[in-house]
Amino acid sequence: MSKMKEILDEIYNCENCNGLGNLCYGDGDEFFDYETCECNPYGLILDRDGDVLWDDGLLLEAVAE
Repeated sequence: MSKMKEILDEIYNCENCNGLGNLCYGDGDEFFDYETCECNPYGLILDRDGDVLWDDGLLLEAVAE
């Protein structure tokens, strides 16, 4: 299994962030805070469908392996 697949599986199965890899807090009006979940040590940014939007070069490393 590739490194990227292992990382994505861990994120998708996380109960803390519901598979998004990031935690968002806010009151809906003015306050908004965003932080990376502990299941996402590489700081990947995923969209609501689970597609990787930003990976800081991790996909290139995974392809090279």
